[in-house]
Amino acid sequence: PKPPAQSTVLSADEIKVGSCQEDELPQTPVTPESAEAFMSLHNLIKQDTYTLNETSIPRLQRRVQKLANAGQRSLAYCALLDDRNQFLTKINNEAKVRRSTKSVVLGKAKVMSFEDIEEARIKRAAKDAT
Repeated sequence: PKPPAQSTVLSADEIKVGSCQEDELPQTPVTPESAEAFMSLHNLIKQDTYTLNETSIPRLQRRVQKLANAGQRSLAYCALLDDRNQFLTKINNEAKVRRSTKSVVLGKAKVMSFEDIEEARIKRAAKDAT
């Protein structure tokens, strides 16, 4: 077998070094909007519980608060959807009643002048008097 053409050993200037956690500013997690993000945050909280120390406690508290906020938003959204569905069902039921009611023709419409109206009043008054 032939030896590899290039050396697999990295020199010091080629190695990427990550920053230490103490040097980083703590980032506030974003409130999850989807089920995947919610579960991801839950997994981060689980990981933090295994490594509890002075620096991870505030991070854990922030993540738990974000999880609680996401739960509240989800419950509020579901409640709003439920209210809207009930409202739409009520409107739909009213429309069904209107559609199922048969129209009844009471009489024929007639355009009347003022004189015709006066004449009809006199006839009605005479009819009511008898």
